[in-house]
Amino acid sequence: MTQDDSATLTPGENVPPGENVTLGENVTLGERTRGPVTRVQIARYAGAVGDFNPVHVDDEFARASGLPSVIAHGPLTVTLALDAVVEQLGPQALRSAKARLSAPVFPGDELTVVPTADGVEVRKADGTVAATVRPETVNPETVNPETVNPETGQPATAPEAAGTR
Repeated sequence: MTQDDSATLTPGENVPPGENVTLGENVTLGERTRGPVTRVQIARYAGAVGDFNPVHVDDEFARASGLPSVIAHGPLTVTLALDAVVEQLGPQALRSAKARLSAPVFPGDELTVVPTADGVEVRKADGTVAATVRPETVNPETVNPETVNPETGQPATAPEAAGTR
């Protein structure tokens, strides 16, 4: 399905598989897949952010905690979702995001980032929603990547940029 065939949804409504959704003015997202998540990816993330909580890096500890394996860091799951958003809209269109984690992600999990009326859901292969991410976006066609709004530190839109030159 092309962006021209996108659906507009109401909050709480899910996107049919394979369809795109319009989140706002000229902001259209489609379904994307990430993964499978690997132990190496989890370990690299731990190193990058300095979070070596044993539930993320020590299988024995994770199993003793009642888990089948180590789990991915929640922010790693959110990052994978935002990567799918940025892939489609470009980095200048993403202003901020709010996330809610709802299920652990394990090595081997393939994640599907599915657009909803409110943002995106990160779903595991069994349909479990691992996270809900609500990105705040701007129309990617109006963003001027060369300027930044001094009040917010975010890329300025074309009308804002015109006033700053």
